Amino acid sequence: MLRGMDLESALRFCGGAARADRLLEIGVSASALRAGRRAGLVVSRGTFALPEAHPVLATAVRLGGVASHGSAAALHGWGTWREDPTIHVTVPSGSRLHEPGVRIHRAGLLRTDVDTFRPLTSPLRTVVDCARTMRLVDAVIVLDAAVHSGRVKLGSLRAAADAARGFGSAALRQAVAFVDELAASPMESVLRVLVSVLNCEVRSQVHIPGVGDVDLVLDGWLALEADGFAFHSDRRAYRKDRERANELVGQRYVLLRFTWEDLDRRRGWVLDQIANVLAAGPPQGR
Repeated sequence: MLRGMDLESALRFCGGAARADRLLEIGVSASALRAGRRAGLVVSRGTFALPEAHPVLATAVRLGGVASHGSAAALHGWGTWREDPTIHVTVPSGSRLHEPGVRIHRAGLLRTDVDTFRPLTSPLRTVVDCARTMRLVDAVIVLDAAVHSGRVKLGSLRAAADAARGFGSAALRQAVAFVDELAASPMESVLRVLVSVLNCEVRSQVHIPGVGDVDLVLDGWLALEADGFAFHSDRRAYRKDRERANELVGQRYVLLRFTWEDLDRRRGWVLDQIANVLAAGPPQGR
């Protein structure tokens, strides 16, 4: 508790929005709250927010809940394949709140389920909620990013999945089984889930001398790269990329490359391409 904290500093401390009881708890005086009401910082009864507060956090606090699921994942910095315009808010069990454009989830959250400062679910609770409710590919993208960032430990995630019961627990365990802490991008996560249906050995972020790290290598000879536009946004990167490709061929690897559009709109085609090359077998000398 920080006695004498001014209202604006306290709101920034809480991510831009907070309820009056939370502000009193961290040291804002009742007189400062009254001044805040006069200054127009009240967005609904008992709820204060700065003008620049993130709208998801402001909405969650106004509804008496916390941002959760995909909304919390985005606020933690772990995006999904496509941005979800729906605001996800978790409110206490038994609440009958409904609001257009907001997906209300009801749960009895523990103190450890909520971020220390901001009104959103904790990193571990966020990824567990995502894995319970999202499609497998989207869930794996979020889980990979969270574990790769170091803010969610893979051991803690596996323990949570093992202990899970009820709705979405099977989906959670399925998603956790795919998690790879080496995953470097959402595109790589999607590609790895796709090739899981093939009967082959899959290794991620494989370091090849003279080439660097390759997204995926199948059966020790088929290299897969998922290329975003930003990766080739200048001539130097473009030349370097061609050098890497040539070096891979020189070392008797076969290289397949896929774009964001391929992985978004042509996943069946991507899978067919990979399966056909695997069926043809490795090049001579391998």
